[in-house]
Amino acid sequence: MMIDSYHIYFKGELLFKNLSKDDFEFVWDKLYTSYINALKEELTYERISEKDIKEPSYNLEPSF
Repeated sequence: MMIDSYHIYFKGELLFKNLSKDDFEFVWDKLYTSYINALKEELTYERISEKDIKEPSYNLEPSF
């Protein structure tokens, strides 16, 4: 199961980090509808998807 998280930014500064989809939709709706005329492009968000995150690869074999 892939779980996405959301970050919300104002003028490039992080306001909310790792919100669930439900939390994001609630907060974004409140911010966006309340401040849309004043903020325009200054309020942005980013969706972080598990499928976009790659596991680091480790070499577990001895190197001697």
